[in-house]
Amino acid sequence: MSEANETRWLSEEEQQLWRHMIAASVKITRRIDDALREVSGLSSPEYAVMVNLSEAPGGEIRLRDLCVELGWDRSRASHQITRMEKRGLVSKCTAKDDSRGVMVSLTEEGWRRLEVAVPDHVETVRRLVFDPTGEQDRAGALRFLRAIVEAEENSGPKSG
Repeated sequence: MSEANETRWLSEEEQQLWRHMIAASVKITRRIDDALREVSGLSSPEYAVMVNLSEAPGGEIRLRDLCVELGWDRSRASHQITRMEKRGLVSKCTAKDDSRGVMVSLTEEGWRRLEVAVPDHVETVRRLVFDPTGEQDRAGALRFLRAIVEAEENSGPKSG
C-alpha cells in the first residue's frame, strides 16, 4: 500500500470530538422534532420550508431557489411541497415569468402553524444549545463549524 493510500486514523481526541458531534446532532434533531410535533404538528422539514417561505419577499419563493436554500435536490423538495400542499400548509402555482417554474407560498394555515411553532422552537434551541454553553464556547464552536462548512469538499478516496 502506498503512502497516499494509507488510512489517516483519528486520534483519541479527534474520535471523541467526532462522536460528540454525532451525539449532539442526534440529540438536537430529536428534541427539536419532538417539540415541533408536540406544539404545532409540524415536522422539521416542514418547518424548514416554512421558515424559508416566511423570509422570502412576499412570502413566496421559486421551488428551485427553495432547493438551493435548503440544500435539497428537486425531487425531495417537490415531494415535500406536495405533502405540505395536501395538508393545507403551502400552495404552489406556475411562475408568472416562466411557465416551467413553480412558485411556492405559505397558506393562512401555514402562517398560523408557523406562528405557533416559532416561539417554542426558539426556546428549545436556546435550552439545548445556548443555555448550557458560555460565550467563549460559542465563539470557538462558530469558528470550528464555519471552517467545516466553508471547507473545500474532497469527495471520494484520495488516489496516488
